[in-house]
Amino acid sequence: MRAPLAALLVLLLGACAHHGAVRPEKMSGFLDDYSLLREGGPNEVALVYRNPKANWPAYHEVLFEPVTLWRSGRKSLDPVPREDLLRLVTDLQGAVRARLGEAFRFVDKPGPGVLRIRLAITEAHASDPVLDILTASHGTGRPHPAGAGAVDPETRRFLEAAVIEGEIRDAQTNTLLAEGVDRRRQGAPPLDTWAEVDRAFAFWADRVCTRLEARTGAR
Repeated sequence: MRAPLAALLVLLLGACAHHGAVRPEKMSGFLDDYSLLREGGPNEVALVYRNPKANWPAYHEVLFEPVTLWRSGRKSLDPVPREDLLRLVTDLQGAVRARLGEAFRFVDKPGPGVLRIRLAITEAHASDPVLDILTASHGTGRPHPAGAGAVDPETRRFLEAAVIEGEIRDAQTNTLLAEGVDRRRQGAPPLDTWAEVDRAFAFWADRVCTRLEARTGAR
């Protein structure tokens, strides 16, 4: 279930990045090499790596893999409604895909000039013997019962603690171009409604896609 991804090294769940260090041993194992990460600068994610040899202007298409949610076994998030977890990955995927589509052409297979993008919301540790992975493509297909209304208290607590991980690779060679880890900054206002969650996703997607466009010259 673990597919390589190439993406924009950015992650959301809060418009503002928290720049405190996120210890690699606390990560999920979604990324291949956490040792490459360094603390991000202003307006960057908390931890970031960029390949200094990456030829960003060579890329003009994107292979965007389904967003996933990684948790430590099926019971680790039992208090959080399953439909909420599926909505989170689906809404994040929708926000990123909509914004990426403004400047990049989507493709469904590797090739020259193609970025492979992977993103995950994680609440798991690589040391855990069992991981459970939910994907955006496994939604129920039914409208979420809360609509744009209140977020379940357990879901809100999960959002406050969750980590977002992402990477960008050359889709043809699998060369790592960039990766990053982020989380909501301490003291950020809680996300009380689904409308606020979706606005945060949209804001984040716009911010990170704008940076990617600047590097590739896609606009």
